[in-house]
Amino acid sequence: MAFAQVASVATAQSLQGVISTAARTAAAQSGFQALAADAKTAAIVTSVSNALSLSGASSEVIADALIQAVADGTISAGVALSVAAAVAPDMAAKIAAAPAVVAQLSRTGQSATVTASTNAAGGVSVLVGLTGAGGGGGTAAYDPCAGVIAAYCGG
Repeated sequence: MAFAQVASVATAQSLQGVISTAARTAAAQSGFQALAADAKTAAIVTSVSNALSLSGASSEVIADALIQAVADGTISAGVALSVAAAVAPDMAAKIAAAPAVVAQLSRTGQSATVTASTNAAGGVSVLVGLTGAGGGGGTAAYDPCAGVIAAYCGG
């Protein structure tokens, strides 16, 4: 997958097309629709993460772009959190606390847990746990398409 690098200083708005194109590219892969929810999540996260890494944008701009993409229904909150863990781990808590992210998870009966730690050198590691609502009070696999209107989810 090749994505054009953003030539000028990236903004949250300019990254919306990058995020959308990356998600659509993942979904265009042969067999995507037949994948299990966790495999779809992994494919979308990998594609969006790679595209944002190539953008040269700062962690702050990436976080703002991911929050906006969730608010616009381009990607799910869980996908945004997983991408942040990969390319902007220092911003994962900001994304997790964003009203658009919290609202999208709540609307779809899904939840995310973000655990962050800092090593001695100041590096940030983030673990994101995603769960969906299961019948009878249990949990189910996280669904990357829940609450998303993007074409890659069939909406």
